[in-house]
Amino acid sequence: SASGEEKKDSSKKNKPCKGNPLGVTRLFIGNLPFAVDETSLQEFASPAVITHIKWITDKETGKFYGSSFVEIEDSKGAALVVKDRNGEKLMGRPLKINFAPAREGDIWPPKKKEVTGNGGVNGGQAGGSGVKAMSAKPDDCVKLFIGNLSFDIDDDTIVKFFSNVDAEVKAVRWLHHKDSGDFKGCGYVEFWNTEACEKAAALNGKSLMNRPIRIDWTD
Repeated sequence: SASGEEKKDSSKKNKPCKGNPLGVTRLFIGNLPFAVDETSLQEFASPAVITHIKWITDKETGKFYGSSFVEIEDSKGAALVVKDRNGEKLMGRPLKINFAPAREGDIWPPKKKEVTGNGGVNGGQAGGSGVKAMSAKPDDCVKLFIGNLSFDIDDDTIVKFFSNVDAEVKAVRWLHHKDSGDFKGCGYVEFWNTEACEKAAALNGKSLMNRPIRIDWTD
């Protein structure tokens, strides 16, 4: 069919159209409910098609901020979402939606369909628990962020956990709240070399003290 032909032509994707003179297909969506997931956001945007979602989360804690960047299949769909869905309610919350062209240096669209949120563990939910997809790996990485940890964790436990994959830990730094001094349930682990760091990163989402550990690259 003619529409099938059109889809393949990438130059049409960013074609300027009514309501979208620059042909932008990347949108910012804010004020999202914490229970949002890939499916509910797609249904909300329909008939426009979302091809990528990046849930925006706190770098240190992994907590979902209630906002996201999304890539829409084409400029017409993006125009429709901005014009007809901005201010509309999803799970009782009026969403804020606007065009958000990628800045120079942004990796967009992301390599994975779902970037944070829980890569597919429970349907790509943003604010729940589960395995979060990792950010881009820096070169010569020797340090990892670790989160969603048990409050009973200690240095020995984490060293043993990573030694399961022959990743020898050089140093551990736990993060605490500035005011109360309470442990945040996350920290940083440094390894002796990049190889160890990569092996350790493969444990993302594995159970440690009955909780799926969240691991991400950090520099």
